[in-house]
Amino acid sequence: MGFGNGIKAHANRFEDVLAKHGRDVLWQESNRCSCFNVDSGQPRYDCKACGGTGFVYELPIAGRPAIQNVMTNKEYLAYTGMFEVGDILMTVPANTMERKSDGTFNPAIREPVKMYNIGFGDIVTLIDDEVKTSEVLIRGEPLNNRPADTLLNPKVTRVLSIRMHDPLTGATTLYDADDYTATGATIEWFDGAGPPEGEQYTVTYMHRSVYTVYAVLPRPRHQDGQELPRTVVLRYYPGGVLHESIICRNSAT
Repeated sequence: MGFGNGIKAHANRFEDVLAKHGRDVLWQESNRCSCFNVDSGQPRYDCKACGGTGFVYELPIAGRPAIQNVMTNKEYLAYTGMFEVGDILMTVPANTMERKSDGTFNPAIREPVKMYNIGFGDIVTLIDDEVKTSEVLIRGEPLNNRPADTLLNPKVTRVLSIRMHDPLTGATTLYDADDYTATGATIEWFDGAGPPEGEQYTVTYMHRSVYTVYAVLPRPRHQDGQELPRTVVLRYYPGGVLHESIICRNSAT
């Protein structure tokens, strides 16, 4: 696909490549929370809508963009200083082939890609990848503006172990999987099980890789009457509760 010297871009061909070789993701559009203080530039720490993050996210929408490591692409060496180790590039097409229920594609039908409008602050979850994290919670107490017994990373896939260490004796208490259940990112203890209220414990778990859109790279989106793919920079999301939108609209009665 060329952009100069009279070479015509072929958006459809590039879109077909992205459909066949892309990665399945979930995209969540971000909205600035109305609690944002226009004078201080800060959100309300106690806001129930955004959890103090300043952003509220729409429910996930599936997409299939192309993803690659920034460090392997010489084209972006000019942006050195803008990127960090671990950043990735994601190319999003404007349209894509219809995807059948069996996962194959129908080249005769093209559909618009909703996440083509992706922008700064949006969230992208890689649903074909897992990351292991170990962190400390306090039984029954909120931590860092998160509800009680709620893990930092919201896209939990499985809990590997929960244990409590005694700093005085060195003894380790390993809790059985029958002592608790994981609902989303929250650990729920059954009656009479788990550490005492107010005690710290450690959870080791797997979760999806979640990224936030750090920058939208400037490049033409329209050429030869076509909507060309766009490229954004993704940075690993540091965790935290994602507050998805529960949209209330006034309706005529």
